[in-house]
Amino acid sequence: MANLKISRRNFIGSIAASAAVLPLSSYSWAHPSKIALASEKKIDWGYPEGAIRLNANENPYGPSLSTIKAMEKGLAEGHRYTRATQLTKELASYHGISTDMILAGCGSTEFLRIAPWAFLRDGGELVTTLQTFKTLPREAKKIGAKVNEIPLDKNFYFDLQSLKKALTPKTKMVYLVNPNNPTGTRHDFEAIRNFCASLPKSIIVFIDEAYSHFLEDKQGRDGLTLIKKGYNVLVSRTFSKVYGLAGMRLGYAIADPSIIKELRAFGFRNLGINQAVFAGGLASLEDEKHVQKYKKLVNEGLEYFYHQFDSMGLKYIPSTTPFLMVKVNMASKVAIKKLASKNVFVRKGEDWQMPSYLRITMGFPEENKACISALKKVLNL
Repeated sequence: MANLKISRRNFIGSIAASAAVLPLSSYSWAHPSKIALASEKKIDWGYPEGAIRLNANENPYGPSLSTIKAMEKGLAEGHRYTRATQLTKELASYHGISTDMILAGCGSTEFLRIAPWAFLRDGGELVTTLQTFKTLPREAKKIGAKVNEIPLDKNFYFDLQSLKKALTPKTKMVYLVNPNNPTGTRHDFEAIRNFCASLPKSIIVFIDEAYSHFLEDKQGRDGLTLIKKGYNVLVSRTFSKVYGLAGMRLGYAIADPSIIKELRAFGFRNLGINQAVFAGGLASLEDEKHVQKYKKLVNEGLEYFYHQFDSMGLKYIPSTTPFLMVKVNMASKVAIKKLASKNVFVRKGEDWQMPSYLRITMGFPEENKACISALKKVLNL
């Protein structure tokens, strides 16, 4: 054991001696560019080359140029832990609220996953719709909360009367997605306001507004409007859609400070945000032209698909979002496999108890055309 002992002076001396023998070029940090070249390899993004990816509601434009430049600067701070205070201040200013009403996180998914832990543990119940985004109800079930899922009405809108009837003394949260995913339908603001007004203060209404830029209310009314008017509402939003940052993971929650405090106790806080996306998020908020360009692409895509489906004799759900659902003459789980064999990827309706529907994201015009061409072959139309 005596041979293993080494003094601080001897240790430093041994390092110095080694340094005298090895040239500087031997150290990896001396030539980072060489290391980058040596480590370069082809990356598998999970899809075949040339895939038409219309299955995940992604913005095909990606981030704006100004956002990319901001993220490049953020990479230089990648060795530091993120302090997203400025982002919180910018979001609060952007929405006209106080900073204690904002909580930034790792995509809006972070809040969908931690909300059940914050508000439904110890026997709390959740009421939501059946054909909607599944993350929050799935997480609620994981922690043992009872989940009452109410089908949409015949026009694919929330059945608010049935949702209210499903409430029990144990109900702690109602979860609504507006506009709804996967149907693309936007529910009337006044109907939601009246629904919220009818609930006891003990129930939080969580409104998932991942597609808030597509609410298209001429008076600018949304979940945030309800929060400002004092309703017991929690809203989540994301940078994944119109800002094109799906792969970077950035979102935020808005609510009364007391609700934000409860969420914060279960979240990653700033540790869920990396330096690059922190900088990119700040830049995205200032790039309204990029948002409008994407919305234009979406509207043109919807009109194209409507026209094509009408000519093909297919029923579809009119959408206010970057995606829509179409009814096909076979099980959608079969249809998506056949489309995938043609390098076209869409989403199967089975994921939302709509087995004869496909959900298709708006892509570039050539992608939309490729999707229709493949779909015609699959459906023998």
